[in-house]
This record gives sequence, structure tokens and C-alpha cells, in this order.
Amino acid sequence: MKRAVNIRLDEQIIYVLNQLTEELKTTKTEVIERAIELFSKENKVKKNNLLQFAGIMKPSEADAMLEAIREDKNSKDVDFKL
Repeated sequence: MKRAVNIRLDEQIIYVLNQLTEELKTTKTEVIERAIELFSKENKVKKNNLLQFAGIMKPSEADAMLEAIREDKNSKDVDFKL
């Protein structure tokens, strides 16, 4: 599930973004997502494995997971029912 975000961009960047969406026949979202993915690969940004659960967990499930981690950082037998 995608979320809306608000960002401020320089006019030149907005122009390039619009040009890319037209040339690639895609959305602004797709261009920005691909640019961020490329940037993260080039800069070897590590992904947090917990982020794979972002947006699919209920707040209560996320709270339970964080509490279990806090209680026992070495616990490997926690069932998160995902």
C-alpha cells in the first residue's frame, strides 16, 4: 500500500521529473521510486529487514513485536503471527 507524502523540490527538478514521466510514459511516483532505489544501491544503503513488515502489521502487532524485542533482544522463538 502506498502513502502520500509531501516534499519540496527545486523548479529544475520538477521540470526534469515531468520530462521523465512523459518520455518514459510512467508516473511521477515510479520515477521517484526508481531514482531512490538507484541512489540507495549506488550508496550501498542497507535496508532494515523490519521494514519489510511496514504497512502490513496492525499497530497492536507492531507494538507486540517491539515489546518482545525490548524484553529479550536475544529471543529467537517469538511468534508474530504474520
